[in-house]
Amino acid sequence: MTRPDETPPLAVVVKGWPRLSETFIAQEMAGLEARGLRLAIWSLRAPTDRRRHPLHETVTAPVAYLPEYLHDAPGRVLRGVLGAMRRPGFGRAARLWLADLRRDRTRNRVRRFGQACVLAVELPTGTRALYAHFLHTPASVARYAAAILGIPWAVSAHA
Repeated sequence: MTRPDETPPLAVVVKGWPRLSETFIAQEMAGLEARGLRLAIWSLRAPTDRRRHPLHETVTAPVAYLPEYLHDAPGRVLRGVLGAMRRPGFGRAARLWLADLRRDRTRNRVRRFGQACVLAVELPTGTRALYAHFLHTPASVARYAAAILGIPWAVSAHA
């Protein structure tokens, strides 16, 4: 039985963390934490900015970095794909990915599926949902991983 203070975190998928140009994401994360929501940040790439906004320092969520380039972490990616293949939702996720690949035949589309497999396997057991920041690459990774795991996902967008 999980105690309320041990409730698994919401996994937030972002393109990069922290990013100086996207302090609005840090504001949202800080606000969610202030309301008592436990978060875990999963970044598709390591930070490239030389400077950080002070707001980033207020976010206490742990950060995990997925392999930005699959060839840089072949063992981790292989474990992710093999582990994901054993999950009941892998077939559904693969069909979603193949449909996307037919219209977007790029290495980036392949990379996103590999990252999703790693994410699905490395997420803490009991993670309730995935939340992607932006309707582009983070949303693809979250969508595939959520399908593999059979959990809900949501995405933010702005105009």
